[in-house]
Amino acid sequence: MPPLSMKEVTPEQALFFRDQGYLLLRCALKKQIVQPVKTHVLNELKRLKIWSGDRTLSDRIKGVPPFKQVTTLGQLINYPGLKYRLMSQSLVSAMHRLAGVSLVPEQEAQLLLSLPNQGDWTLEGLSWHRDISQSRLGQFPGIQAFILIDDVLPHGGATLALAASHRITGKSQDKQNDDIAREMKVGDIDLSILEMAGKAGDVYLMDMRVIHTPSINSTQHVRMMATIRYFAM
Repeated sequence: MPPLSMKEVTPEQALFFRDQGYLLLRCALKKQIVQPVKTHVLNELKRLKIWSGDRTLSDRIKGVPPFKQVTTLGQLINYPGLKYRLMSQSLVSAMHRLAGVSLVPEQEAQLLLSLPNQGDWTLEGLSWHRDISQSRLGQFPGIQAFILIDDVLPHGGATLALAASHRITGKSQDKQNDDIAREMKVGDIDLSILEMAGKAGDVYLMDMRVIHTPSINSTQHVRMMATIRYFAM
């Protein structure tokens, strides 16, 4: 499926989003937009004595399980006005056209960070979840944007998503997310794993009903992404 053009959402692209629950916008943001955020994150990691010069400095962070690192680092490091830096008018307009309804953003975007060398990459023991309640699965709740602040390599800690999992309805919605990820099929719905890797400035748009999880960063680079949710009115 070709990446979304921010100038126009074609019927084919809208159909793909409705069917798979996500769409990739390659080079949606120029590097000069995301570069200051990357520099800020690296400076903060060094200032807080967490990571610098390709090595982890903090034993406290070393002891935190990989998926809890995301929450811990997100609480320690923030970039004031991150939403206004990353969410350009053209990007927001494309999201509105793709959704087909008015969208209201969260108050602020959040950084998604994970340190390098977390261990061997695996699909076992992940934290599959949705960011919305069960009661909101029956109708389109909105779009969550995932922005790559820096290049994210395969197996580099990118968010994983179960493409097409937003179409799971009825009693199947009560199944455990881990079981759904293990089976990769619910009724006649075939699921696939999307790894949100790519280049700095790439943006993934995801239906908020899609099941997703953090993943292991087995590379030697800090994973730097940001996310923000836009709720349907």
